[in-house]
Amino acid sequence: MAGQPQLEIRHKGGGRRRPVQLHVMARAPMESPCVNICKLDKAGRICTGCGRTTDEIRRWAGMSKAQRRAIMERLKGFSS
Repeated sequence: MAGQPQLEIRHKGGGRRRPVQLHVMARAPMESPCVNICKLDKAGRICTGCGRTTDEIRRWAGMSKAQRRAIMERLKGFSS
């Protein structure tokens, strides 16, 4: 396939080379309510940009899809 990374394997003792096709799997970007306006409210507990708590922001990448989806649903209609 054109444009795909390739790796050449050489056998010990100088044997012939043979190309091996590498398949690079791209990850889909993680859904996030972040709008790149990262500023906390006066109490320092909620981001005024996305509406998440500091705890939710800190744990976001480690949450399950279901946990993130529940927060996204709660934040529907939130605007900074």
